[in-house]
Amino acid sequence: MMLLGLLLVLGLAGLALVAFMDNDGLFTASVGSVELFGYHATLSVGEVFLIGAAAGALLLVGLFMLFGGAGRRARRRMAARRELQAQRAENLDLKRKHDTIATELAAQRAAEAGAADAEREVEAARAARDAKLARDAAEAESDERVSTR
Repeated sequence: MMLLGLLLVLGLAGLALVAFMDNDGLFTASVGSVELFGYHATLSVGEVFLIGAAAGALLLVGLFMLFGGAGRRARRRMAARRELQAQRAENLDLKRKHDTIATELAAQRAAEAGAADAEREVEAARAARDAKLARDAAEAESDERVSTR
């Protein structure tokens, strides 16, 4: 693409140079007088052509600068958008990991609480059994005392 643009610019520059050189009265034929910013000048056809060519070249430089700046700004904006998307994805991953760890911790606590509850139930059952055995033993002892009297 750049090669094609370079060939086009060189071809047009050559065409302008040939048109400029082939015109014999280019610098002698007057176009008229021009007044710009308080200055008065009488210009020939060749001088008007050169001023137009310089203005066109400056216009092209300005357009290149404009589009170059716009492209740079767009690239920065796209890079910032990609970075923001990466941060959001990372935050989402961290949130998922946090939720997973929180769920595992809750399950572990529930299992520990369940184990603690089971141990408490076992201890309570042992205590109830021991209490019943103690009552039975006390009843048996009292029955023995009653029967021996």
